[in-house]
Amino acid sequence: MYKIILADGTIIDNLELNGNNYISSQIIGDSVFENNLDEITVFDGENTQTQKDIKLINNVVVDGKSWFILTAKTQEEKEKEELTGVIDDLVSLLVAKGVVY
Repeated sequence: MYKIILADGTIIDNLELNGNNYISSQIIGDSVFENNLDEITVFDGENTQTQKDIKLINNVVVDGKSWFILTAKTQEEKEKEELTGVIDDLVSLLVAKGVVY
């Protein structure tokens, strides 16, 4: 059985692994993962691994169980997020200064 600890300390345990799908007997909503995957810890029953910059690929309910896939963000995705943050900050500054409405 697998256990995943999300960035905010949320524990998702008693997980099975099928390929790259984690399977939970409880339904897990997407909101559990939102802004909560900067760093996760995965325990496979023997080993613990910390992973950073993770994203949710898929989360579906099949036969009353959640099947979800987590994977690492690509370098391109991380750079795009950083650039988007810089642009957002710049727009906020320009609006605050009255330059842009």
